[in-house]
Amino acid sequence: MFGNTALDVAISLIFIYLLYSLLASIIQEMIARIFNLRARFLTKALRRILDNDPRGNPLGWLGQFTFFTWFYELGWSVIYFFAPFKNSPFLKKFYTEPGIHSLGESKSSSRPSYISPQLFSQTLMHLLRGPGYDSSTQQEAALVKQNLESGLPHLGQPTRNHLLNLLEDAQRDAERFRNKVEQWFDEVMARTSGWYRKQIQLLLIIIGFIIAWQFNVDSIAIARILTKDKKAREQMVTLATQRYELYGQWKDSLKRSLVIKQDTIRVGDSIFVRPDTAYQVSLEDAMLDSLYRSLAADATDIQNILGINRGNCKDTAYTDTAYTQIHQRLDSIAGKLLSAPELQKYQQAMQTVAKRKVGCYTHPYQQNGWLVFLGWMITALAVSLGAPFWFDLLNRVVKIRTGGPQVTTTTVQQTK
Repeated sequence: MFGNTALDVAISLIFIYLLYSLLASIIQEMIARIFNLRARFLTKALRRILDNDPRGNPLGWLGQFTFFTWFYELGWSVIYFFAPFKNSPFLKKFYTEPGIHSLGESKSSSRPSYISPQLFSQTLMHLLRGPGYDSSTQQEAALVKQNLESGLPHLGQPTRNHLLNLLEDAQRDAERFRNKVEQWFDEVMARTSGWYRKQIQLLLIIIGFIIAWQFNVDSIAIARILTKDKKAREQMVTLATQRYELYGQWKDSLKRSLVIKQDTIRVGDSIFVRPDTAYQVSLEDAMLDSLYRSLAADATDIQNILGINRGNCKDTAYTDTAYTQIHQRLDSIAGKLLSAPELQKYQQAMQTVAKRKVGCYTHPYQQNGWLVFLGWMITALAVSLGAPFWFDLLNRVVKIRTGGPQVTTTTVQQTK
């Protein structure tokens, strides 16, 4: 009996985390589109490659501490958010090249979120050799070396030295130099994907906490409710077993499909087939909106089952008959047991509690504000783990409970 109860509580909690993880993923995707986050991280990566980095190191010995460095980088991130080409003339020139500028969707999204290695190397070569290049009379590699050594492009010295080394590694062959530049670009893009995932993880924690606060998803109170209330527990398990297969399909839809492009590279007499940078395809806005509405409706059903939501504090506190009777009984007992000064302090304390609206939540398990906050934080951290994690865990727990076969889902491949 205890085992079934523990499994039912686990299934219910995991299902709740899966639902709100999907909801947080949709909100995160909307935010990424509104603020064009992918394009901004691509710009950040290109700034690392091409920027002269005029910031220097004003922190001095404080720069060895992560705390100060984090705030310093955060400040510059805010500056670059509004002025992406600040003190970066070469980066601005790179983005104004027709091959790059034409990839922008609109004026508000003028920078692309993806650039192929071939386009990057081609555009960089155009800038390094200059506008007066004549293939019939000039050698491209020699002209690039001359411009790099003379300091003609506005490149940082480390970048200039690295490009000169790549040119020498390519034995001053223009085609091999392009291939070296493309490999360099691929390596930086791989690191950029890691930067993006870290930022998205932080964003999901923030979104998760806002969702937990808005929907009152208090993990501690929910666990106590599910442990004590058999009817609510059974209803949650029924809802979970009915919906989790559909949630698996939604999870696969939200999980971006990787469309791997391949290209061939000819080096001398050899031909190499290389996978290009992964291009991520996301869902259309209409489907995101539909998923959001469905998940919000399910979240409302869960709140109704658990009886835990954000009610009106004033109405809930003073119109509930049980609450009023308990309040009157406490006043009566206090009047009999306490002296006049103590009774006055008691009344003042009760007035302070009323002003703070303690008890405004609709469930008696939520009378300790610090525990409520801790429950929200647990939910936020759980949501940040992502829907795929919770779906796989729910699938395993349901399998243990039912003893049936494991549900599998098929990844939805979408192409633009």
